Amino acid sequence: MEKKLYELLNEMELDVTEYEDMEWSSAEKEAAKQRILRKVRKMGTYTKKKKRKNGKWKIAAGAAAACALLVGAVGLANPILAKTMLGGVFGRLIESVRGEKYEEEKTAVYSKIGEKSVEAEAELAKRTDGEEAYAITAEDQGITISISDIYCDGYVLYYTAMLQTDDAELNRADGILTASKEAGSDMLKIEGMDMSGYSQAFHKSDDNVFVSANEINLLSETDDGAFDAGEDNTIIADWTITNLTGQIWDSWNEQGEYESTGRIDGEWRLHFPVTVDTSENEAYVIDREESGIIVKDVVKTKAGLVVRMHFPDFRKEPYNDPYNDPYIAIKDAQGNALQWMSQRYEENADGTTDSWIMVLYNGEKDLSLEVTKKDADETRIADIAFQIP
Repeated sequence: MEKKLYELLNEMELDVTEYEDMEWSSAEKEAAKQRILRKVRKMGTYTKKKKRKNGKWKIAAGAAAACALLVGAVGLANPILAKTMLGGVFGRLIESVRGEKYEEEKTAVYSKIGEKSVEAEAELAKRTDGEEAYAITAEDQGITISISDIYCDGYVLYYTAMLQTDDAELNRADGILTASKEAGSDMLKIEGMDMSGYSQAFHKSDDNVFVSANEINLLSETDDGAFDAGEDNTIIADWTITNLTGQIWDSWNEQGEYESTGRIDGEWRLHFPVTVDTSENEAYVIDREESGIIVKDVVKTKAGLVVRMHFPDFRKEPYNDPYNDPYIAIKDAQGNALQWMSQRYEENADGTTDSWIMVLYNGEKDLSLEVTKKDADETRIADIAFQIP
């Protein structure tokens, strides 16, 4: 249904010049956005329940008008807009974290990655040789799991998934945990390498629908550059699930574990290609040092910034940190910490450390690496300013 609405929306012609430009405050923009999102969701619910003749066209037209208003009012003229408005997986994920402690951080990641991602079906459309038996949808026990969106820049891999079920017990759950007989957690292999344990639980999105976003750290598998995907820039992911357990997040049993709404055993195997898109990756030498800490270089990707650094052994003088673990942050010109996406550390024989940190990046030019002790005063060790061209 969502895909058909999306197609109808793309086919419509809108004259946005008819809409008057208005300057809104951020609060007004957010309020307008939430009103429109609620209306569009109600439109979809009404169509599903009533199935009124010509309902699809009326809903699509209403959604298109809502999109036009949102583009003019909020300035979201990018590819994720239609996905979000019509309940795409990233849009559902953003809705699922409303009111959570880390709502702002998760929304920022889902928006940025969603904007730069490609649909799993588009990935399949590139493969015409027929040599691989790919599967982006798996069905068993009346439950369907499908891969929706894929993002990979050689340093991090994201893929979203949707689970649909009519099972009454699973539908009572706030979320669904995935597992595999072989791996304990669900089993994930990237180019044959075991990457199990990275996948996230499915979260309730709507009646019969759960969604998840899975972040795979590829930094640990790289040298100084992006993950080596060979001449065709393709890696293959195998994701196998053999049982699903419904969980209620705010209720616990006598053992202190989340209350379960039941478990279903089966086999859901997803086998899908991923394009490692390094076309927008740009590397810059920084080579700035303070207090034995060096910012060596950075790589700017479609959605992130990978910062390569060298750290001294903080257990020694003059740092005297027995844990060798100070606070580390990449900050913008206003002192705000950029959100971490993934990381990699390599300890050398002399106790020094080479580190790669990937942060969510939105084009900031003036940045700094801030390192402080984990003492009561958060004593500064270094504050190294650097610029991104």
